[in-house]
Amino acid sequence: MKRERTLLIISVFMSGCLAWGCATTAKQAPKPSFVLTKQGTAIYKDKYEFKAPTDWRILQTDSGGDFEFGFFRIEGDFPNQTSFVYDDQPYGSSQDLGTRAKQYETLYFMTIGLIKTSSKLDKAVVGGQPAVILQVEGQNPNQGEKASSKIYLVKRGEWIVSFLCTQWRSMKGTFDSHDFEIFDTFATSFKYLKPSTFEEIIERVKKVEG
Repeated sequence: MKRERTLLIISVFMSGCLAWGCATTAKQAPKPSFVLTKQGTAIYKDKYEFKAPTDWRILQTDSGGDFEFGFFRIEGDFPNQTSFVYDDQPYGSSQDLGTRAKQYETLYFMTIGLIKTSSKLDKAVVGGQPAVILQVEGQNPNQGEKASSKIYLVKRGEWIVSFLCTQWRSMKGTFDSHDFEIFDTFATSFKYLKPSTFEEIIERVKKVEG
């Protein structure tokens, strides 16, 4: 997506050492966002646990950004790059997975600036929850680039969250399925360690209502 690509270029991301909890010279260094576990997983801000990719850079945004966090890597000359992110507020508004996928696809192509060339939607179960997997491809001949994306839309309680992987290539380039396999591992291993913001709000409302 264009918003992803802009962030890949201009966002400030933590270095690998700081991100994964290495020591710093600060007297009271802030707790790192990412912490590795003995089980070979990573924990993000004490909220999520998942199998993280190796040799990928961390992608984060400020509070209120387009997604919560993710990973990316540059693969040769521009536009060759791949990124994947977790987003707890994906495109669309419907809480029906099939309808949400259609809304997502429409808004996705409006944002990414590509002409759709293929689209596929499959039902799935991720982490024991109902989900759909949307796979799309598009191209921009004028810019000489194309992209392939895989999106997991997954039920989390009454809401829907998403996992998005986008791979950019030149028009003559070849997509790399291995990157999507790494993304699949990330998405399917994802665990929630704390209630979501929406769940916390509902719980507070219930307490107020008695």
